[in-house]
Amino acid sequence: MINKFVNDLATHSGVKISKVTLNGGSDVACQDYILGISSKGHSVKTIVNQLELEGLQKCSPSGFLEMKIKTALERLKILQES
Repeated sequence: MINKFVNDLATHSGVKISKVTLNGGSDVACQDYILGISSKGHSVKTIVNQLELEGLQKCSPSGFLEMKIKTALERLKILQES
């Protein structure tokens, strides 16, 4: 589910990505995960939490999750251009 969401946002942002990973992170207030996005030898990571992923599964992603992913995609785009 997260892969499709990231790929859709990447397409709209004009960023070609090659890999999306989601790795379990630390258990603080709720479970945190590390979302990795890779393209052309570069990669960026951002932290997403369980509640954000649950919202995505219910087809109602939070604006905050979208903002995190778009920011990560912008960082990846800058890396690709440098």
